[in-house]
Amino acid sequence: MSTTPCDYTTECLIVGGGPAGYGAAIAALDGGCPVIVAERHGFLGGMGSAAGLGCFINYHFRGEDLADSVYHALIRQMMADGTCYHGDGDHVDMFDPEALKHVMEKNILRRGGRLLYHTLLRSLRRESDGFWRADFSAKGATVTIRARQVIDATGDADACALAGAEMTHGRRADGKTQPMTMVVQIGGFDPAAWQRAGHQLVHGLYAGKGDCFAEEIEIARAAGEWDIPRIHISIVWAMPGDPTRILVNGTRVQGFSSCNPEEFTRAEIEGRRQAVQMTAFFKKYIAGFANAFLLSTGPQIGVRESRRIVGRATLTEHDVWSSNMPADTVARCAYPIDLHQPNGNGTHLESSTADYLYGIPYACLLPRGLSGIAAAGRCISATHEAAGSFRVMPTCMSLGQAAGTAAAMARENGCAFEDINGGDIRERMLAIVPACV
Repeated sequence: MSTTPCDYTTECLIVGGGPAGYGAAIAALDGGCPVIVAERHGFLGGMGSAAGLGCFINYHFRGEDLADSVYHALIRQMMADGTCYHGDGDHVDMFDPEALKHVMEKNILRRGGRLLYHTLLRSLRRESDGFWRADFSAKGATVTIRARQVIDATGDADACALAGAEMTHGRRADGKTQPMTMVVQIGGFDPAAWQRAGHQLVHGLYAGKGDCFAEEIEIARAAGEWDIPRIHISIVWAMPGDPTRILVNGTRVQGFSSCNPEEFTRAEIEGRRQAVQMTAFFKKYIAGFANAFLLSTGPQIGVRESRRIVGRATLTEHDVWSSNMPADTVARCAYPIDLHQPNGNGTHLESSTADYLYGIPYACLLPRGLSGIAAAGRCISATHEAAGSFRVMPTCMSLGQAAGTAAAMARENGCAFEDINGGDIRERMLAIVPACV
């Protein structure tokens, strides 16, 4: 069977439909800028759905919610649907990954956006008329999209890399990245048994606990029942609407890159091996899990870090520590530097009581030496340490909202991304409040 060419032209092509891509699409469409979102999976949501990570870490600063309007509208909508709840404290929103897929695509489609699923970007180049030509591999077709502007929301900076941008990978010393995590969903949980053991239930319904079960892990390790390179479980939480389903962020897969297909494959295999071991551990050692079973793992392993662009500016750990708020700030963040070690079993988390409120400058979204293309999400220009802070999904959505807002402003003014002022982008972001649908 021969492939059929599919050709499209749009104002703005967004490659990747995760939190950053979604934020970009909503902001651009609300600003009157037509978009096509090309996503390699068959759904939106990025790590929130593809990795099954149903927990938004929306870190507040002295009680102030730092997330932006696209995120707030999404959470209000999911709360109203019963597919999201606030966890303990003021900085986590637990959600159903399956619901996230539906809500995100509904919101983009209702605004007139176009979605193209199961498309894998294979080339990106600038043509003589100034448009970008993006070629995608797809089932039964070769897809070509011409766009005046491109937003790279792939997480791995795939579009910018193909366009010829300079790249960094992992930490400066050796290029190693934070480890990956296979999110594990466990069924058969008994909330009453959990509570009888002295654990709390959020809202009287949902199990939730962080940085936990270190003693039990040591016992299991001594018994030869635990070889995962972790000393505790990062977080466990219950699925909205079904307290018997538990999501666990606790596996750790080190030494692989999501930009290398062989290594990425090995990471997926190791992640599933650890998921089986993790479930057996909970069943034997943790109250409430006597009848537990492995319900599912994420459609793909969760990736914390890979490639990043070299931008017109680079966010550093010193910017985070000094609470730097540059004039071209487009997103704010107060989440601590949270580094899961590329080697060993530790996690380095800066004190959450430290007063780190910093701004992410627009210049970090702009690849050095290129025009008409912007990055959004975890692949912006930053050091390994700084990326350990802003990589959380609500901040990535804010960065996407900034890029989408810039796309709309560039269309209005007949100019390129780099001609837009970051302060003006932020002002527009604060002035426009998206409707929930």
